[in-house]
Amino acid sequence: MSDQESTRLNLLLFSVGGIHFGVDADQVVEVAGYDGHQADDLFWFHEELAYAAVVEPYLSPMVFSIRTDDARSYRVIIDMMEDVAAFSLDDLQLFPSLLEPFVARGGLWGLLLRNGKMVLLVDFQRFLLHRN
Repeated sequence: MSDQESTRLNLLLFSVGGIHFGVDADQVVEVAGYDGHQADDLFWFHEELAYAAVVEPYLSPMVFSIRTDDARSYRVIIDMMEDVAAFSLDDLQLFPSLLEPFVARGGLWGLLLRNGKMVLLVDFQRFLLHRN
């Protein structure tokens, strides 16, 4: 791996309720359309993030299947898949230390400014840890 590759992070970019998010592409093993089914391993992103009261109906729901360390399946329904893009680690900002304990519990770990919009960086594996 070159030095340039090691200083870049591939992100899947999406939005839910008009808020933009990104997740490390290595955490996602599959992206599929949502067909309306329900299952014990399938969760709505806005409920995982605990902002159910402010989210609008999903316009274009997709399912991310998240890589796990064991045989458990964990899938999250997101809305509005926007892009897959590589970013320099220098472009990413961690949350200030004052906020970090609060946002980390929710699976958020950093920020990215893209096209004048703030993108919240999500760690789905951390969501999974907090479910147990």
